[in-house]
Amino acid sequence: MRKVRGNNAAVCLSCVLSVLLLFTGCLNEGGRSRLGDGHDFGANDPNTVLCMGDSITAGGFSGGAPWPARFAGLSGRVAINAGRRGETSESGAGRISSLLSRRKPGFVVIAYGANDAIRGVSLARTEQSLRSMVSRAKANQTIPILVTVLPMTGSRAIYNGRVDAINRRIREIARSEGVKLVNLHGAIRSDPDRYLVDGLHLNERGEELFANEIRAAFF
Repeated sequence: MRKVRGNNAAVCLSCVLSVLLLFTGCLNEGGRSRLGDGHDFGANDPNTVLCMGDSITAGGFSGGAPWPARFAGLSGRVAINAGRRGETSESGAGRISSLLSRRKPGFVVIAYGANDAIRGVSLARTEQSLRSMVSRAKANQTIPILVTVLPMTGSRAIYNGRVDAINRRIREIARSEGVKLVNLHGAIRSDPDRYLVDGLHLNERGEELFANEIRAAFF
């Protein structure tokens, strides 16, 4: 077999290095692809994350910054807090298109279900609203991220049966739509009072946990 020498050897080495750089450039430091790698964002900004949800997203109960602001600090991304107190998934579905059009986010976090559970909104209606939000995000070339509903404690613990049922639907939507799921319920289920200020809303520790769980979803 003839040896490759001189310029030919240099060319071969250059080709190998190029392939390796191309491959490793698509991976993060842990060797895994990042959420959004290779995605066509169109006119959207891949550094902008729209955070939609109810009062748990809007914040103001812990005495500190709500989780979207903490996520922005941790990730270096622009986080738009579009949380609205008292909002159900149906209301969120009613305003997502306008927010996507005006803000042009590369990603949208969809964190609904607590008020649906408290108000007894039917599972079918909640699922329809969440699927609609996922569908509209995809049509806008925005990547959706679904979040499970937090467990409740104290006087609100009576709604946990509904919370569990909604979470089963959220997991199914994520599976069938191929959407990233952040299991926030699972993250605090073993000791919810450690993360909640009033049995429903997040305390400082809970806000920080939520922010870190969303950040981790990108890796």
